[in-house]
Amino acid sequence: MFTFLSQAAIPPTETEELIKHGLDITGHVLIFFASAITIYLALLFGGRTLKRRFALPIGWAYHLFCIAAALFIPSRFPPLAFPHNEHTGALLILTGALVLIGFVRHYFFDILFQQKNNSQVPKFLSEFVSICIIVAATLIVLQGVYGIFVPGLLAGAGVAGIVLGLALQDTLGNIFSGFSIYFGGIFKAGDWLLIDNRHAQIVEINWRSTRLRTTDEARLDIPNSSITKQTIVNYNYPTSVHAIRLDIGLAYDAAPTLVKTILIESALDCPLVLRQPAPDVFLNEFASSSVTYQLRFWLDDHANYNPATSDIRTILWYALRRHNISIPYPIQQQVILPHPKPHAENRELIREAIGKTIIATWLSPAQIGQIVDSARIVCFGRGESIIRRDAEAGPMYVLARGSAEVWIEAAGILKSAAVLGPDACIGENSVLTGERRSATVIALDDCLAVEVNKSILAPIISASPELLESLSDLLAGRRMQNEGIVAEAAGAALQAKKHDYKVGFLGKLKTFFAV
Repeated sequence: MFTFLSQAAIPPTETEELIKHGLDITGHVLIFFASAITIYLALLFGGRTLKRRFALPIGWAYHLFCIAAALFIPSRFPPLAFPHNEHTGALLILTGALVLIGFVRHYFFDILFQQKNNSQVPKFLSEFVSICIIVAATLIVLQGVYGIFVPGLLAGAGVAGIVLGLALQDTLGNIFSGFSIYFGGIFKAGDWLLIDNRHAQIVEINWRSTRLRTTDEARLDIPNSSITKQTIVNYNYPTSVHAIRLDIGLAYDAAPTLVKTILIESALDCPLVLRQPAPDVFLNEFASSSVTYQLRFWLDDHANYNPATSDIRTILWYALRRHNISIPYPIQQQVILPHPKPHAENRELIREAIGKTIIATWLSPAQIGQIVDSARIVCFGRGESIIRRDAEAGPMYVLARGSAEVWIEAAGILKSAAVLGPDACIGENSVLTGERRSATVIALDDCLAVEVNKSILAPIISASPELLESLSDLLAGRRMQNEGIVAEAAGAALQAKKHDYKVGFLGKLKTFFAV
């Protein structure tokens, strides 16, 4: 009965067609899965080969891309097509975008950009490019796969975008400031900055802020929009070689040239300080309790800032102690000083210097003592002019310590005429006759000199007019000597006579001292 009804309900020909159709479907399914597995394995094998050879970043996103491609490619052929394969196409586009992001990050940012610019790419730039790729892939899926009208969708979202833009105004400002930091070349990760009087190294520049690490290992997180408005010193731009300035106040009685030498030697004793460019020193200020010097030295890594400054200060402390140079305390005292009198040591130094001059041969011990009581010790630093050519008449100097060089003008050219050592007289012609200076004398090192002016010599000459003859003879001899040097330098013959010079100087001496 059952067999009869079945045969009556389904004709034999239709049964055969159903069976045949079922077999066709089964065959297509088997072919589809076989094709999908083949495509998946081929893509996976190719990806692993590229990963081993070119170090491509093959991860979970690539596996999803292989699966989507294995499902989508066979479905494009009519015998193997199945309904709703547009979802597989959408999945293929989105996973392909993820794979593209990995390739862009690896090749463009990690390899090409770092090799060309020798710097790390900011994290926010990589994230921005990734978001652009995802947005582009999404728009392609919406309009190309599902037929959604994207311009209309964007127009509808415009109002919401304006609202979000106003709400996220600070965040957007930080993002655009981050782009200006990167593309403007202001600074990059790894650079050392001086910001808000703090030394800090950039760790990361992200969407919102710049993160830094100070020399005390403290972390700073400064919004990008804020950091672009500040004055910043970048110790790594244009190169990592940069100068550091160190101020120190020292006692007023310390010779500046000696202090400069000590500071430079202390800096060179620190192994972290560069030899080229060489350290140098500037005298910055005469402060209320000290003289302020500024030492400038060079580093090639700002991470050495604290160790270098500490080492230099330590070395300098010992060097100053060895040279009896003190670091004064900032104190103020009001003291009424009497008229200064020559110290006993200075008096002996003055007596010794005057006693070795040619003038002393014509002076009595009492007259020499009169000069010693009134003369004073003066200091000249290395490179300083003791007297200048064509300057007004001034005092005479007797070198007690140090040396100096005499420069004269011959045929319009300045030439070195002589080097003077201790006990040499400088400017005796000017102090005795009132004539302008005839040469320039420059200290070759720190010099101590005895200063003797007209007011000291006038009482002695008035009381002993016979000295005028001896002094005029001295000046005539010195004039002949000087003009002989000038004539030799100029290639001319000396025609002046000593007697004429002596007569002329005698008249000038009498007039100048009113004798």
